[in-house]
Amino acid sequence: MNTSEAVHPHDRPLVLAGALTLVGLTLGIVYVLWSTPYTMVVFLGLGQVAIMVGGAIFLVVVFSDLRARLQSVVEKRFPAGETVFRQGDFPDRLFLIGEGEVEVLREMPDGEQVPLARLGPGEFFGEMGILGNSPRSATVRAASELRALSIHRSYLGPILTYLPSWKEKVREEYSQRTAINQRREEGAEPAP
Repeated sequence: MNTSEAVHPHDRPLVLAGALTLVGLTLGIVYVLWSTPYTMVVFLGLGQVAIMVGGAIFLVVVFSDLRARLQSVVEKRFPAGETVFRQGDFPDRLFLIGEGEVEVLREMPDGEQVPLARLGPGEFFGEMGILGNSPRSATVRAASELRALSIHRSYLGPILTYLPSWKEKVREEYSQRTAINQRREEGAEPAP
């Protein structure tokens, strides 16, 4: 299992926006403290452009994040055979199965897909990457026509706060699945 930390999709643009704004502000401070025609041209030319570009990037990130929040809890449908997510993907959503079944598969380095589990109505998947803050540990594919409630990771915390019994179930399932994966990696437990 890849244990490298997951990167939020907006991290890099936010760092870039902050760095550009910081460069622009630094040039402004230099201009105020050491006012020469050269520092004026540098600040007016580069500094203000850096601040405006940083602000524009920040606005794009805010707009993208707002759009994502509006789509936090949605119903998703997948035809049989369609991949819901792949091993190694960013863990952005938890899925609660309403109708249908999914296959949970581990992709091996040689390309082989080893079945780990089959889940059906009332069961959920996708919590391991979110709770473990790591990339997806398996690929999930619709085994039949699938209808599932998709919950974005940013909205999962508030939902679990208001539903403590479901929070406990998610934590228990996470612990069990993590233990099973560790035993499989150590060779103590074969794949089903």
